[in-house]
Amino acid sequence: MIDLDEALFDAAADATEITVLGGYYQREWLVGLFRNLPARRRRACKVRIAVGSDATVTLPQIFRDMQDVRERLHRLGYRDIEVAVVGRSPVHFHTKLFRFLRTTRPSWFVGSANPGSARHELMVRIAGRHPGLSSYIEAVFACAQSVEGVVPKPAPATTIREFLLDGFLCHRPPAQRLFTFDAYRLSPEDRRRIDARLGEGSGVQHASPKTEGFGFGLRSALALPVEDDVDGDSAETRTRFRSLGMDTLFGMWMPRVYKEEAEAAVRQREDSRCARLAAIGEALVAEGGRARAFDAFRAYVESMDQYLSDLGIEIRPVRDRDAAFARYITSRTQSLSDPAFQRRHARLMTFAPMFDVWQDPAVAPRFVASFFADLAWRSSPSVTRRPRIVKSIIEGMDEDAEWQTEDELRDAFAARLSNEPWSDEEWIS
Repeated sequence: MIDLDEALFDAAADATEITVLGGYYQREWLVGLFRNLPARRRRACKVRIAVGSDATVTLPQIFRDMQDVRERLHRLGYRDIEVAVVGRSPVHFHTKLFRFLRTTRPSWFVGSANPGSARHELMVRIAGRHPGLSSYIEAVFACAQSVEGVVPKPAPATTIREFLLDGFLCHRPPAQRLFTFDAYRLSPEDRRRIDARLGEGSGVQHASPKTEGFGFGLRSALALPVEDDVDGDSAETRTRFRSLGMDTLFGMWMPRVYKEEAEAAVRQREDSRCARLAAIGEALVAEGGRARAFDAFRAYVESMDQYLSDLGIEIRPVRDRDAAFARYITSRTQSLSDPAFQRRHARLMTFAPMFDVWQDPAVAPRFVASFFADLAWRSSPSVTRRPRIVKSIIEGMDEDAEWQTEDELRDAFAARLSNEPWSDEEWIS
């Protein structure tokens, strides 16, 4: 018994024709397999790849993925390339078969390993001609759809699985305080005493009242606007995205239609935030920028000491305060001048296609249950204003559908999908 990847890559190294059939695929692994053939021999090597579609709603993405594979193989020097997708109807294509031809001598790998699988798998190697397997390959490509055509549109969902696969998982990065430096060690009681006096005015120069303990505000020190959300997202933005998604076991789930809308708005906001971060970086590296920050910090410390003294709070600076502040300024000067840092910290939300959790029978029911638990709670009579996503789903159900529990709601929605597929037009704009 030998390592599967090693055996497959070795078989590809001197092949004149390579055929790959797999229900599941991994793009990088596929391209890596074809890199093993020397460049001078690729033009004469015939390539045939067919993969399966696990759900009709995922077919467009699979097409795009395999079009990318085909293009990359073309750039590697291959010219005779056939790449196709086998639809789910009438059943899911789940074959795992590799065929490597060396002029007239075929070598077969048949077993449980999909192209690029990282699991423990078993494949049996068969040498020589095999008319039955050859006929099967031809039958697969006869019913498969070439990816050279137009990318198909997503098919309407007829099951809960298809409905949820046609969505995205969304993540809001945590807000980071890039422009506040905490110069004092304050106890919870100290903070309460400071909070109680906020309305009276503090007289502390360049302080950030919104931060615990009146941290030093770098933007104020640089005479830049401070009333924006560059240090974190606003409540309005969070509320808006919340209306477009459902809370689930894996975070916020958002339908594809809403994701396209949200992503466009997010990118516009992120571009604006990125520009503001760049402006702060430019102010720091400009002539006199660092000196202005240090002068402001000294004024802040002097006024903060007086304020704490007036409140009867013990003045306890953080350890090596001046040195720590110098490191802070150096770090911010370097990072805010880096476009990659600016783009990363301007990010409001990331989107990722919903993965096929149904590959794990133990987890999938929990994910579905979490979706319908949130839907049931947010569609209850006690909720005065239903979010867009909730209104779309509830109003899209059969008028005579009755449900009292989360399970009944799930079953009623499943019945609706079975009777009438879900279309993009049903998402309320």
